Amino acid sequence: MTDAIVFTRGVPPPEAFPTKQLAECFDAALERDPSVVLQYGQQQGYQPLRHELAREYGVSEAEVLVGNGSLQLQDLVAANLIHPGAVVFTEQPSYDRAITTFRRRGARVIGIPLESDGISIEALEFALKRNVPAFLYLVPDFQNPAGATLSLEKRRRVAELAEKYGFWVIEDVPYRKLRFRGEEAPLLRQFAPSRVMTMSSFSKLLSPGLRVGFMIAPAELIKGLTKLGEDTYLSPVLPSQAAVAEYLRRGWLQPNIDRLKALYRPRWETMANAVRRELPEAQAFIPDGGFFVSVMLPEHAHTENLIGRAKDAGLVLTPGGPFFADPHDGMAVPSDRFVRLPFCALTPDQINEGVRRLAGLLHAR
Repeated sequence: MTDAIVFTRGVPPPEAFPTKQLAECFDAALERDPSVVLQYGQQQGYQPLRHELAREYGVSEAEVLVGNGSLQLQDLVAANLIHPGAVVFTEQPSYDRAITTFRRRGARVIGIPLESDGISIEALEFALKRNVPAFLYLVPDFQNPAGATLSLEKRRRVAELAEKYGFWVIEDVPYRKLRFRGEEAPLLRQFAPSRVMTMSSFSKLLSPGLRVGFMIAPAELIKGLTKLGEDTYLSPVLPSQAAVAEYLRRGWLQPNIDRLKALYRPRWETMANAVRRELPEAQAFIPDGGFFVSVMLPEHAHTENLIGRAKDAGLVLTPGGPFFADPHDGMAVPSDRFVRLPFCALTPDQINEGVRRLAGLLHAR
């Protein structure tokens, strides 16, 4: 039987986890502060961790909320800001779990086309003339699922439009620190701090199992979300947050990021080369970092039952449909031709073989 190659979730491989360091940090956190770490409370998040994050982002601790992963924070924002009849804008395609979260809270989620340098400003302006969203959700750095990065000029324009029309922007940046080449652009919050919520987590930098996410936003919004969070889950998971705070206090995060880049860079290069070699007719997004390369397959590609045929060939793919919101112009979206290709959890040999199998399926009849 052919060994399965899994091109589905963007997860770190086991060798990415700094297991011994995290064990030390859990032990130290529990010994240092058991009366806080093992108790209810600290609804805005473990104070030493909020202190570290406030220092990094140049804000007050009142502007920092730490929760159980960034998706939980997105759900709190959605519960707080989405009202009956509200719309939310995302990139098209966008993170499937975010789309699901916003729809579950009652929003109509409208996708704004994604270009090689980020969201289409022309299409965004067109959509804004019809609806002002409760918020615009963006993954501006090495976007999930496509891999695109929002350009500096487009960051400025998004901020200008947010201030002009009065809508919030969520910039979700879990991959931002995993840059393999090039120079980073400023965060959107630099251009419109009163309109931007910056979200991230330690899932891709330390471990997704820790469930430690955070957001930076105006203090009044943080205050309302903190109360909503307390009413929802009573208390955050303080042992994990305390371990992360200890990890940061010891100065271990940047060396670990450097180690992850060394681990992931050859896999990224292999995926980029394999896509160019095996899928030359596809429109490929080759990012400068992150977890994903993606392709939009050509119209003549054989995509009927692609997921099922791929499984038979020992290749596990994620369906493209869930990554697409309602089209902004009512036109059908080619979700059956979109394929996300995570590379971080696979070896170069697996990547080469997986892309070769995918290419072979597109010509079969």
